[in-house]
Amino acid sequence: MPPITIASSDDHRFALIIQPTGAFRLLAWLPVSTPHHALCCDTARPVDLTTTLTLWIDQDAAAYGEKPNRAAHGLIQLYRPAPLPYVGNVVLTGTPDSDGTAAGLSRPQALALIDLYLDTATVGLMPRPRS
Repeated sequence: MPPITIASSDDHRFALIIQPTGAFRLLAWLPVSTPHHALCCDTARPVDLTTTLTLWIDQDAAAYGEKPNRAAHGLIQLYRPAPLPYVGNVVLTGTPDSDGTAAGLSRPQALALIDLYLDTATVGLMPRPRS
């Protein structure tokens, strides 16, 4: 029997979760998904990065003693010159609509964000040719 494969459709949407450990996770973003649910918090605050990209943070993460999210800071500083030192998990989605419902990211968009982070995080790690 041939292996079963599941093809990913272009209409699947995702949120990108960045954890303080530096781990990146793709979360399926369904019509009922919310940043509050993705962050497991009561108060998710949006931070607009571009006209199509929104960062969501747990407003109370610092009060709960969450760790600084250096990976998120590294990525966000590409969009904002002096980002705040965000703590805890953060979630990246598309921009919310007029009802406040956050749009999901396409798979290529989410993966491009990870690639962008890796490109900037490894700049000093790559060996350079000798002159």
